[in-house]
This record gives sequence, structure tokens and C-alpha cells, in this order.
Amino acid sequence: MKLDAHGLPLIPQPSDHDDDPLNWPQWYKYYVLSVLCLLAFITQFGAGSVAAGINPIAKQFKVSHQKAGYLTTTYTLFSGITPLLITPYVNLYGRRPAYLFLTMVAIASNIGSAYSTSFGGVIVSRIFAGVGSVALAIGAATICDMFFQGERGRFMGIYALAVTNGPHFGPIAGGFVALKGWQWIFKLNAILLAPVLALCIFTFPETLYSREESNNLDKRSFWSKMAFQGKVLNGKVTLKDFTYNVKIMKYWAVFLPCIYYATTNTYGSILFVLTTSTISEDLYHFNTAQNGLLIGVPLTIGCLIGESCTGWISDVLVNRYARRHGGYRKPEARLQLAFLALFLPAGLIITGVCAQKRTPWIGLAAGMVVASIGVQAGTTLTYAYCTDCYKPQAAEVSTMINLSRQVYAFTIGFYALPFANRVGYGTAWGVLASINFLLWLPLIFLMWKGEEIRKRQGVPDWHKDL
Repeated sequence: MKLDAHGLPLIPQPSDHDDDPLNWPQWYKYYVLSVLCLLAFITQFGAGSVAAGINPIAKQFKVSHQKAGYLTTTYTLFSGITPLLITPYVNLYGRRPAYLFLTMVAIASNIGSAYSTSFGGVIVSRIFAGVGSVALAIGAATICDMFFQGERGRFMGIYALAVTNGPHFGPIAGGFVALKGWQWIFKLNAILLAPVLALCIFTFPETLYSREESNNLDKRSFWSKMAFQGKVLNGKVTLKDFTYNVKIMKYWAVFLPCIYYATTNTYGSILFVLTTSTISEDLYHFNTAQNGLLIGVPLTIGCLIGESCTGWISDVLVNRYARRHGGYRKPEARLQLAFLALFLPAGLIITGVCAQKRTPWIGLAAGMVVASIGVQAGTTLTYAYCTDCYKPQAAEVSTMINLSRQVYAFTIGFYALPFANRVGYGTAWGVLASINFLLWLPLIFLMWKGEEIRKRQGVPDWHKDL
């Protein structure tokens, strides 16, 4: 039994092989995490920057603002669906090939968006950009490959910051870039992804590793880890492998947080990205640059505050529990921080009332700060808790978290503004806050009964060697 610095058992137990990602030097793990977060951030940055160009795109192609918003929603939909098809391959051929190939797809699709001469052409290229957003789907699995349970909350939090803040920084840059022409929004995304792809090609190793097979492997050189050598694990992809994503949802410790997080991400992030420009133009007559600042700055500040109170503290809680219970790290210990997620419905109500009462823009910004504190807390807790419960199935867990958030976010563009225009922003945003609060309550139920439910449901019977 191998122990950590506090004398607690390491979970999972690492092998004795130097190539085991759990045994990599800490500095190298940090580097790989940094590249992963950079890829996730720029992918989301690109998605968010498009929001700042919706108005000029709508004018050029003579479509409504709501229809132009489909540029974001189609991207969102396909970034959620695509991982369902690639997860079985990622669990056999490794994470690295997926990162490389699909990032190339994302670069090509952004170039295609920039040079499209029709609205339909831009839509099609945005679909392929969504396909290329693989970092959003398997990033959590990569983190689980490298880090132990007792430290995972902190690193999941860093990754969650990249995922949630990408769409917030995007409108800031996109608003200024759009002043030079909306095509440059997509060109900038391609330019930013290119050097990250180069880093992945030359420095990002494979993290998928089977400890059952490790004793039969020779130590590999650095450059051999960068070469594609076919399958990482023994086996073959079968139709059954494609069902695992759905099967993982039968476990309450995954299903309930996924449903909750779908509303958290949508109402606390995507909603503001899609609607704030329309609200601010109507109330304050902001240009694209001002719209970008109003979207990006408050949401980023709130996420930074939220993460400062979540990831690392959840590690403290789970390790403290382990010290009192013979080294057992109970995943539900992290959910003691679930109260932080209530900042989201509170921020939604503040924002809705301010928009309806036509207050100065600072009121809108303050509500967005409060809401994004809850978004960040909910994001980190969802990823950390679900992967703690079912670490060997982290790829499927991460895929379904991503699917739930993206598919639900896809729908917001169809009803948010029409709903607010019909009943008022205060009422509309209040209804969304109520939905999020009701779906938050099951987290408290899991904190109380989650361990008992997990024991009754058992564990998945696939990927037990990971």
C-alpha cells in the first residue's frame, strides 16, 4: 500500500512503472495540465467570441438576431454529441490522437467560417468547430489519469476555470476584433489554436494507462511517447462500447449532478453570453466592444471568486474525512460546499430585476458576478464528485457531463429572449433561477444518502483496470 505525504492511501494505487502517469514528476503533470487547460480555454474562447459578432453577421446576411444566434447553438449541440462517438476509441487508442486530430478539425473549420460567403456556410463550419472541441469532453478523464483522488478537486477546479472562463474572455476580445470585421473573430480562433496544436504534437504525451499491463512494458523514451503506436490497451471497439456512455447515467451519482449542471452552465454562463448584447444595446446603446466587456469582465471575476472557495477546499474536506475514517475518501464530503452553488439563482434574480427595471449597467454586472460564483462552484463540484465516484469510467462520466451541459445549452437560444420579451426579464430569469434551485436540491440528497445509493447500485463492470 502506497501512502501520500499525510500517511493516507493513494487512490488509485500507482504501479511501479515510471511510465505510469501517476508516477510522473509533479512539474510534468502541471505542464500537461497547463496545455490541456490552454486547449480547453481557447476552444471555449472561440465559442464565446462568436457572440460578439452576432449583430454584424446578422446584418451582413440579412437574418434575425435569433437566427444568427444559431452560430453558437449549433456549435454547442455538436460539441456535446460528437464525444458519444469517440469515447470508445479514446478508451482504447488513447487520449492523444483525439486531441491532435480534432484540434486540426477545429482550426480548419474556423478558417472555413472566416471565408464563408453565405450564412449556411458559416453554420456548417460552426458544426465542425463543435466536432473539434474534444478537450471539453475528455479533459476530466485526462486529469483522472494523472492525479490522485485526494488532490483531484484542486486540478479539476483549474480545468473548470478554463472551461467556464473561455466563453467569458471570448466576448471581450471578440467585441474589439468585430470592429475590424466579423471574419477576424474566426481567423483569430484559428491563429490561437495553431500553436496549442504544435504544443500537443511535440510535448503532450498519452495519459491513458493500464496498470494491469504495466509489468510487461519496457520504459519508453520521451519521443516514443509522442509517436502514434496504435492501440494503447489490448482489445477492440465493439458496439457494446458505445452503450457505456448511456449506461453510466443509470448511476444516481452521475445522473443527478449532470441534470443539475446542465441548468447551471446554461443559465449561469451561456444565457448571459447569448442575451447580454441584446439587453445592453437596448438599454445602454453599447457597441460590440462594450458588449464584450460587459459579458466578459463580471463573469470572469465571479468565476475566480467561486474557484478560490471550491476546488482546493473540497480536497481538504475529503482528506479530512479520510483521516477520520481509516483512509477512506468519501466523495460526498466534497458536496458540503454545495451551498456555494446557490449564488447562481441569486445572481439570476438580481440580473433579471435590473434588466426589467432598466437600472444602470453596474447592476447588471453585479448580478452576473454573483451568478458566476455559483457557476464555478457547481462546475468544479460536479466534475470532482462524479469522477471520484467512478474514476475508471472517467471518460464516460466526462462525456455525459459535457453532453448534458451542451445539449441543454443548445436550447437556450430558442426561448430565452422570446420568453423575456413576453413576461419581462425579472419574471423570466426568476423562473430559470427556480428551475436551477429545484435541481440543486438533489445534491443535498446525495450528500446525505449518496454513499448508501452507490453501494446499492454497485460499480460499472467495464474499464476496471484504469
